[in-house]
Amino acid sequence: MIYSISQDYYAVVQQIDDLGLPARDKYIQLKRLLEISCKEITASESLQFPSFFSRLVFIAQRFNLPKTLEWQLQHIRVQTTFLQQDEKRFVTDGQYQMARSAVFRLWRYVSGSETSEDDFQEMQSEHNMPEVLDKIRVQVTAIDRENQLLTCESADFVGEELVVSYGDVGINDQFDETIERLWVGAQMNLIDVRRNEQGKYIPSAFVLEPDYLIDASAVAECFQNYGNSHLHYFRRKFDQPANTHYILLGNLANFFLDELLYIDDPRSLNFQDVFIKSFRHMPFEYASCKDIQSTADFKDFMARAYVQFTNIKRVVLEDMAQGGFDLANCILEPSFYCEKYGFQGRLDLLQIPSSSEDIYRIIELKSGKPPYPREDVTKIAPNHEIQTMIYRLMIQTVFGTDSRHVYAAILYSSAENKGENIRLAAAYKKLEKELLNIRNLIVATEHDLYVGGCEAVSAEFEELFDRNNYGRIPDFFNDRLTDLQVILTNLSETEKAYFFQYISFISRELYLQKVGDEGYDSPTSTSSLWNTSFADRQNALEVISDLEIEEVDNSGRDMTIRFHRFKTTDCVNFREGEICILYPRDSEKDSLMTNQILKGNLVEITDEYVTLRFRHKQRNRRLFNEYRFWVVEHDRLDHSYNAMYRSLAAFLRADKNIRDLLLGLRRPESDYEYKGLQDLDIQQKQDEVIEKALLSKDYFLIVGPPGTGKTSIFVRRLIEELYQSPDANILVMAYTNRAVDELCAAICAAFGEAESECDKFIRIGTELSCAEAYRHRLLQNISQGVQNRDELLSILAKQRIFVGTQASIVGKPEIFDLKHFEIAIIDEASQILEPQIIGLLPCFDRFIMIGDHKQLSTITLQNETKSAVANARLNEIGLFDCRESLFERLYRTCQSNGWTDNYDTLTYHGRMHEDVADFVNKQFYENQLRVATLRQKEKLPFEKYNEEDKLQSLLAKNRIAFIPSRDLSDIGKSDKMNHAEADRVVDLVRSLKELYVNNGLSFDSRKTIGIITPYRNQIALIRQKLIDANVVDADKIMIDTVERYQGSQRDVIIVSCCFNRFYQLRFFSNMNKEGTVDRKLNVALTRAREQLFIIGNDILMSKNPLYQKMIEEIGLACIV
Repeated sequence: MIYSISQDYYAVVQQIDDLGLPARDKYIQLKRLLEISCKEITASESLQFPSFFSRLVFIAQRFNLPKTLEWQLQHIRVQTTFLQQDEKRFVTDGQYQMARSAVFRLWRYVSGSETSEDDFQEMQSEHNMPEVLDKIRVQVTAIDRENQLLTCESADFVGEELVVSYGDVGINDQFDETIERLWVGAQMNLIDVRRNEQGKYIPSAFVLEPDYLIDASAVAECFQNYGNSHLHYFRRKFDQPANTHYILLGNLANFFLDELLYIDDPRSLNFQDVFIKSFRHMPFEYASCKDIQSTADFKDFMARAYVQFTNIKRVVLEDMAQGGFDLANCILEPSFYCEKYGFQGRLDLLQIPSSSEDIYRIIELKSGKPPYPREDVTKIAPNHEIQTMIYRLMIQTVFGTDSRHVYAAILYSSAENKGENIRLAAAYKKLEKELLNIRNLIVATEHDLYVGGCEAVSAEFEELFDRNNYGRIPDFFNDRLTDLQVILTNLSETEKAYFFQYISFISRELYLQKVGDEGYDSPTSTSSLWNTSFADRQNALEVISDLEIEEVDNSGRDMTIRFHRFKTTDCVNFREGEICILYPRDSEKDSLMTNQILKGNLVEITDEYVTLRFRHKQRNRRLFNEYRFWVVEHDRLDHSYNAMYRSLAAFLRADKNIRDLLLGLRRPESDYEYKGLQDLDIQQKQDEVIEKALLSKDYFLIVGPPGTGKTSIFVRRLIEELYQSPDANILVMAYTNRAVDELCAAICAAFGEAESECDKFIRIGTELSCAEAYRHRLLQNISQGVQNRDELLSILAKQRIFVGTQASIVGKPEIFDLKHFEIAIIDEASQILEPQIIGLLPCFDRFIMIGDHKQLSTITLQNETKSAVANARLNEIGLFDCRESLFERLYRTCQSNGWTDNYDTLTYHGRMHEDVADFVNKQFYENQLRVATLRQKEKLPFEKYNEEDKLQSLLAKNRIAFIPSRDLSDIGKSDKMNHAEADRVVDLVRSLKELYVNNGLSFDSRKTIGIITPYRNQIALIRQKLIDANVVDADKIMIDTVERYQGSQRDVIIVSCCFNRFYQLRFFSNMNKEGTVDRKLNVALTRAREQLFIIGNDILMSKNPLYQKMIEEIGLACIV
């Protein structure tokens, strides 16, 4: 195999050499370039590589590299890690030259220009491996099935080939199914490994792809009374969310336990008070549960809730104390990551020992009936036993203890007799191995779905429906399988292809989210939290570190912790409202793998403080007192992917007529009659679009280019018209919370009411994600103000407009049990992936989508090659790339079929001056855009300026300019920063402010100016330089990425391109399917109202034809 290495890579190394950097910095940059080139070399591979080590191993095998060269490359990886961990560590020029030579040899080998034998001496092993190891992380390089041997390499033993034996009877033969599904390149943890006399390694257990963490409760459901199977995991992806009294009772039982454990004196709590408090916490859940709508049903529910409360209270006061629990030392709902066994989970309750003689104690609460037979008071259901077993394994790993020092129990809160509630879950090695094997089979299946495409999905469903895979099964489970099987059997070939295609797509996204690192930029997978160094994540601004607890506040509904920032580093990658991970870190040894983690919402970030909010209050402050320093990192959630699986399943259950409509197989109906009017003015155009939208009977698509008033004008007018129908319920949604804030403003404007007083809508979401002006309309705040269920139901019945993000609406499916919506208005529709929305649309009689497919869509993890659709049937309905939105596909379908009654494009824009809009109008919008106001044709208002100051003259005379910046001498350690560009940005800001003041114009840092740049490091650099330059209100200037700027605007936009290397331009570009529009560039160029200034390396950027054309049309500004 030969791969063509771009000569630009060699040119970049020469640039690094020419910069005159210390050998240490050159070495770090060389390693980064090596890693980027390796990612490019493996871009088309189906495998995923959780670490640079594994990628190098794969490349060495694929291109048959000499062993010495492979070891040299691995040494560069290891040495760079040491350099980043210790600023005092250095390398010599000779060491850099050796590393440089090794990198060049790699590039020559993969391009086929070097094939000679290795002329270095073979390196001898320097490792003295112990006879027994707790864990070895390996990558499989060969499988000898005849002799039952695996050949592996390990990052801990670079240069050694480990021969691993499997199928050993009584030792690891329980993992034969795992090995049958194994593939070359797979990652594995070998557990409890012994080395025999022949030097072979014999583990007692295998953990396949350990970075693919599976939730403990999800794995546990694979173990049932009627048999164990990994197939349950796949089946449950398609289960629709249930809103039953059983689930409500389970949530209520957990609430009872939390209240009883938090309070100093549990005896003082009575059922009536706690039950009312639970209603205050979960009013919507009570109101929407259909099982308890009648008075009789609700009374029965209360009676069962009383039994639960009484039992839990008795356990807390009596049983737990007798079992050695100390309530003051218990922690509620701690979370853990466990790479050793490949699990993640959140416990109900954990007690950490207060001394070395004490043990860890776990309790998992279950509100359902105790398992059959009821008279066996020691009986534990298989799924519950497995769940506690996983928790035990996690505790053993994180805290470095053994099973004898972990007490795990199930609390069956419905058992009414004393002594029957808490049941010990004992440790069984045989069952542990069965658990790990089932987990491995789940991961193997997910891997098959990742690499195998639609064929693998089809095969998985065949295996799922084969009853022989389960043994003897109960009727209810057989009915579930039959129900899903009948649905799939009755699908048309197009529908089945559609379903399988998106299952494959979502599986790949989920796999990448858990273990992947596609793209050359900072990895975004969960596994990067432990597979990348802390220094790397710090440099990428992915962490907020060195936090000291100043205050823990339990006075409110939740627990809030305020941290003092011991070191002030930029937090440009963190936003208020985001879900984050918190863990202690007093030394290099501390990580999120060595302690519990807490998950909470980021409430506030300032230069001095960081505040987080947590759902569960903690009576036990030991953890907070034990550590001085804390770290905050981003949480990576699986919820959105799980919701997409359910959405697809919901779509399949929709009426055939609806499915045909959404697939583009049926023409959408409309009562609109074409009037033949041409060259419409702005009012006529608005009226035409509104009329077409209102007369649509199925759906209508509004394409809204930048600044055309999609929300402020058209959503407002649509609501004004639709609300006139007294029976119409309207659901309004968008992709982002910022857009939902704008929708709320449009609703208020539609009724002519002040934002703080308007009561014509209910917003679904959270306070932290909602602008303060609309928080009084949040469902949770309205719910907490009612006295009973009937009052809340009455409010919900009378309210006709509901608004929220797509994710928040999906997260509250109960709303559709209470309301039927005649119409949905979906803003930012081009940012919503098809499987995110397809299951919601059948809930509406009709819908209106508003978006612009020429701007940025949702960020996905897989590249175009892997998301491309080759199926001819799907291509016929306009599906070519799963990363595109449903909006784009339906628009393409309507356009190609001439269904003009069902879509229109807004052509009058009120944002950009016509000079600013000129390039994007011609290049991206076929000259369709027209200015809507006289302002957009006016001359610049700057009459007073210093003509001898070239920069100020440029600002005073030009609406748009490209300012070349070719200086790469101060790139330093990171190619994501450019000091010369940052300095030029500061100069522009200062000159612009001076120009405004001299001409008597108002300058508001929040509204007048904005700065766009692609990298967080450059954002931080520009902000720091503005502060150092004493620019007034520098902290109020929005400096952000293109993605964050979509939907925003400023009078003046400065773009710092920060393209220092050739590969950055390639990765930044975001072209549409036709290759005519760069979506990212389009957004960057259309944020400015009055002026736009672009700073960049024109020579480098001209390597891209589109950027070259932009530079040629705008022209280079000369300000030197």
